[in-house]
Amino acid sequence: MDRFSTWKDLKGVNMAFLPVGSLEQHGPHLPLGTDGIIAEALAGRLADIFAPAYLLPLLPFSSSIEHAGFPGCVSLKVTTIASIISDVVESLAFSGIKKLVIVSGHMGNHLLRNVVQELNYPRPRVLLLPSRHHWERAYRVAGISSSPSRDMHAGESETSIIMYLFPGAVRSQEMKDVDQPERQLLETLGMRAYTETGVIGFPSKASAEKGAMFLNALAEETAKTVKEFVEIG
Repeated sequence: MDRFSTWKDLKGVNMAFLPVGSLEQHGPHLPLGTDGIIAEALAGRLADIFAPAYLLPLLPFSSSIEHAGFPGCVSLKVTTIASIISDVVESLAFSGIKKLVIVSGHMGNHLLRNVVQELNYPRPRVLLLPSRHHWERAYRVAGISSSPSRDMHAGESETSIIMYLFPGAVRSQEMKDVDQPERQLLETLGMRAYTETGVIGFPSKASAEKGAMFLNALAEETAKTVKEFVEIG
C-alpha cells in the first residue's frame, strides 16, 4: 500500500514504513536528495517483503545542520523532528496501525534513536533502521573498499546506489575522492572544516553493480530485524 492507496486498501494493515531522508549536499556529483532516494528504495523493498504494509510518503527533511556551510541544505530542529515522528505514530494508531518502521537514509540522524526509545515506552511500537550493523554488513557484501566511517558521505557506497537506481543523476565528471579519517570536531565545526567538495569517501570506486549488491544486502539484513520486531506481537 502506498500514496495511491485508498482507505479501503488499508483495512487490516497493522504495520507502516516511513522513509526519512535529508536535503543536504552530497558533493558536486550526487543529488541533494540522495538520502531520501536511498530511504525510499529500501522502505519500498521492505514494504513488499512484509506486505500488506503501508508505505508512507518520504519525509524529505531531517537533521542536517552539519551541512549548512553548503548551498541547498534544509535542516529541521530536533524538537520539530521529534514532534513529527510522534504525530505520525499517533495518527497511525488511530487507523489501527500499531507498528511503525522508520527507514532513515541519513546516518546523521542520531537523534532518532532517542526519539524511538521514548516512543517505545511502555510498549514497543517503533523500529529504526538501518543500524550500524546493517550498514557494515552491506559494505562487506557489496565489496565496498572502505568502512562506513572512512566512506561516510557521498562516497563509494552512496554513489554506487544512485548509479544503480538513477544512473543519469550521477555527474561522474565531478567525482573527486576525499580521504579525511580524522574528524573529531565534525559536529562542532561542520563538514566545511574537513572537505571543500562536501565529499568524505571514495566515489571514484563506485559502480552500479556494487549499488545493486549493497541495496540487496541492506534489504536482506534489515528484513531480519523487522521480522524480530513483528514477532514481538
